[in-house]
Amino acid sequence: MPILIAIHPRAVPKDMPPDAPTSETSAPETWAHLLRLGGFTILRILRRVVRAPADRLTRKLFLAAYEASDDAYWRHHATQCEWRSLDGIIEYSPDLLAVPSEQAAPVYLIAIRATSNTDLERVAIKVKAKKSGIIHQQEITQHQLRGTPVRKALTAIPLKPKSSKVADWHRLGDIYIKLAQAVDCDGVDLVKGKKIANIFPSTSTDSVPHCQVERWGQYWNIDEINVEKENIKTRCYRELVQSAKQLGRPLTMRRTAYRLLTSQLGLTLTFWSQNLWNAEGVRASIARAEANDLPILSEKSQTATASRGTAHPDASTEAGS
Repeated sequence: MPILIAIHPRAVPKDMPPDAPTSETSAPETWAHLLRLGGFTILRILRRVVRAPADRLTRKLFLAAYEASDDAYWRHHATQCEWRSLDGIIEYSPDLLAVPSEQAAPVYLIAIRATSNTDLERVAIKVKAKKSGIIHQQEITQHQLRGTPVRKALTAIPLKPKSSKVADWHRLGDIYIKLAQAVDCDGVDLVKGKKIANIFPSTSTDSVPHCQVERWGQYWNIDEINVEKENIKTRCYRELVQSAKQLGRPLTMRRTAYRLLTSQLGLTLTFWSQNLWNAEGVRASIARAEANDLPILSEKSQTATASRGTAHPDASTEAGS
């Protein structure tokens, strides 16, 4: 006969979840419910404990590749942005970048950088916007801000494009930005005793999907990571399929190997096996393109003529690590 636990109605909170034990719940089900709650709590605690060392490890392994790709992007595009100064300490761009997200509204990114010949160990910026009579604010912190711009997400401010739109350009409205802290390499806060703020009419430009990813609290442009994956795909085709065709060798096994190596998982594993720690592969690819004073494009165009007339599977390359 099952054992029932009596629960007084006054002891049950009004916002109790639907699966919470009631007076009709048996003892085993009650204990199972409590164990589930305890398990979720333990998992949340473990996630917080593990997150910090995991971030340190992934930064050591993958950061160099993200930096190489992001630096290459800004070397070609930083001069195309409008930059406004905050007391000559840092600069920001009033044109935000709208990154597609799973939600209906995109994620808006603001770009900041230290002024020339300035290295900052820590920067804190307060951003505010007024919507429907409510002031929304967010504080952005960045460690080690240099001359290379950094994109940070404005997740706490509900920005919404106005009706006017030209191509991929939108008007968003006025944003208040204040430099709250700027600590240099000597530990001196350059903002102490000052009020450095500005109000600017913000705009936004749509980003191509999968070109910006969030890692370690900021967004990175991964165009060059994707280009290098395309280069790996092209080299695999050239070495496995195209060379065998020229020599008259069987293609079945080589095409199978090509499909495996150029799958999303295969490209990711191959790329990171060549670019852990110091990102030698992607840095070399960027250096060759810049040395030739050419747009940084994949090697696919270099073999297009040679492989014309020979169809080969074109596995899709997706962004990400």
